[in-house]
Amino acid sequence: MRNPPDRYLATLHQHFAVAPDFAGVKPKAWQPSDTALPGESLVTTNQAAQSTAFQRWFHFKEAFSPEFVSSAIHTLGFKPKHVIDPFGGSGTTAITCQLLDIDVTTIEINPFLADVIASKLAALAAEQLMQEAVLFAQRLEAVPADLSLLGHLPPTFIEDFTKDRWIFSHAMAERISQYLSCISMIEELPLQQFFRVVLGSVLIECSNVYVNGKGRRYRKSWLDNQSTPAQLDAAFTRCFDLAFEDVQRFEERPQPRTTLLQGDSRSMLAQVQQPADLIVFSPPYPNSFDYTDIYNVELWTLGYLTTRIHNADLRNATLRSHVQIDREFGKPTGASPTLAKASVALEAAKSSLWDHRIPRMVEGYFRDLEQVMVQCARLVTPRGKVMMVVGDSRYAGVLIDVPQILSELAKKLGFKRAEVYEVRKMRASAQQGGSHHLRECIVELGL
Repeated sequence: MRNPPDRYLATLHQHFAVAPDFAGVKPKAWQPSDTALPGESLVTTNQAAQSTAFQRWFHFKEAFSPEFVSSAIHTLGFKPKHVIDPFGGSGTTAITCQLLDIDVTTIEINPFLADVIASKLAALAAEQLMQEAVLFAQRLEAVPADLSLLGHLPPTFIEDFTKDRWIFSHAMAERISQYLSCISMIEELPLQQFFRVVLGSVLIECSNVYVNGKGRRYRKSWLDNQSTPAQLDAAFTRCFDLAFEDVQRFEERPQPRTTLLQGDSRSMLAQVQQPADLIVFSPPYPNSFDYTDIYNVELWTLGYLTTRIHNADLRNATLRSHVQIDREFGKPTGASPTLAKASVALEAAKSSLWDHRIPRMVEGYFRDLEQVMVQCARLVTPRGKVMMVVGDSRYAGVLIDVPQILSELAKKLGFKRAEVYEVRKMRASAQQGGSHHLRECIVELGL
C-alpha cells in the first residue's frame, strides 16, 4: 500500500486519535489494538471531535466521531477495500475513509447534509477556492438585496409587523438574500456547494432560534438581541476560514473512490453493487422525533425545500421512527419474539401513550431496518462485518430493546453472528418517561 506523505500522516494522527500506524512499514493487514475493542473505546459520540478537521464545518450534536470509524476499521484486522455508510449524516465515515485511502459509499436522505458530505470529500484546490472567495466578497458588496429569493419561506421565517415571532429580522433576511445571489453566480458546482455549506453552518447562530433535542426554540430575550448583518458577515468569514484551513491542510490527501448517493437508504442500497468489508451506520432511533426538524432552517433558507409538498416528501422518505406525519407503517417479515412481546405490551398501554400510532410506528421502524439489513447481507463480504449504532426507546414503561430485536431479525436474514456491545447510557426523554436510562449499543453482525 502506498505510504502517504509524512506531513499528511502527522496531521492525520493529530486529528484522528486512532489513525493506522503504517509509516515506514508495509503490513499485510491492520491488526486491531486493545484500545479498539467494541464496547470500550469505540467512541460513538462526536462531542469531543467538534474542533477537529472537517468535523468543525457544521455543528452536529449526534454524529460518529472519527475515532469510532477508524476503530471500527481496526477491529476488522485487515484494511478494507470498500466501506458503506447507509446513513451518511455528518459524513464522518466518508471523510475518514477518504483520509485512510479506502473506497467508500455513503447514502444521505437530507439534501443539505448530502452537500455537507460532498463538500468535505471534494478535491478542492486551495488556490482556486481563495480566488473564488475574493470574487465572492466583491460581488457581495455590489449585489442588491432580493427578498424574492426567500419568497418560498414559511410565514414565521422573516420579520413582519403582523407576526409575533420570526426567525430572521428583515435586515438579516436581506443580507442572506445577497449571499444566496452570490452563491448562485458561482459556476462550478463543488465550489457552489462549499459556499452554500458555509452559509448553512452559520444560519442558526445568526437567527432568533436555537436547536436542541426537542426541536427549534426561541432564544431568551430574542426580540431585544437580534443578530445583525455584520454578525452574519463575521460568522461566515470565521467558518469559511476554518473550512479553508482544512481544505488547504489536506489538499494532498488520498483520492480513493468516493460515492455519495442522495436518497432513501432503504432503496438506494439496492443500487450499490460493490461488496463491502465494513458496513457501519447509525440510523435514527425510534424515539418519535422527526430528525428533519433539526435542519429545518437550513433546508428552507438555502432552497432545498420550497413547498410544503417538498417538506412532506422528505419526511415520508425518512425511516418510520416518528409519528409527525400519517403514513403506512407495516411490520417486519421476519419473526422477533422480543418485538412481538413489546408490541403486545404497547397495545395494552395504548391509553397511556401520547399518540395512538406509536405501536405501529415501532413495528414500521423495524420493518425499515429489516430492509436495510437485507441489503447489508447481500453486500457484506464473508470476512467483513456490519456495525450498527442504535439506541433503546421506552414508551409508557414498555422497553423497546432495539439491539435484541435487530439481532433476532438479522439471524432470520442469514447472519450467523450477532453481538451486542453497550457503549453508553442515555436518559429517556420526557415523552418516554424521563427517569429511565436507556442504552446506546453497537450491534455487530457477521455472515
